[in-house]
Amino acid sequence: MIVKGTKGKPKLLMGGFEYYRNNSRGSKTYWLCARNRYMRCAARIITCSVTGELVIKNQQHNHDSLNQPKADIKEKTPTSSLKQ
Repeated sequence: MIVKGTKGKPKLLMGGFEYYRNNSRGSKTYWLCARNRYMRCAARIITCSVTGELVIKNQQHNHDSLNQPKADIKEKTPTSSLKQ
């Protein structure tokens, strides 16, 4: 599914991951994982507007998907080490 990102640019949502449009050449559009710049994720997708073809070049992400639940962080309760 293609949606508008926060800056109004197209963003591709697929498999719980976000991709931004990197380049367009002819009928093909090249998409990079949205975490490419921050985490150096190499996942890429190519779409073709004429045939509707979807080519997944690399689907190996080095991070969790957006809909993956995050691990619960347990809060440490302060303990009093002072004896009265």
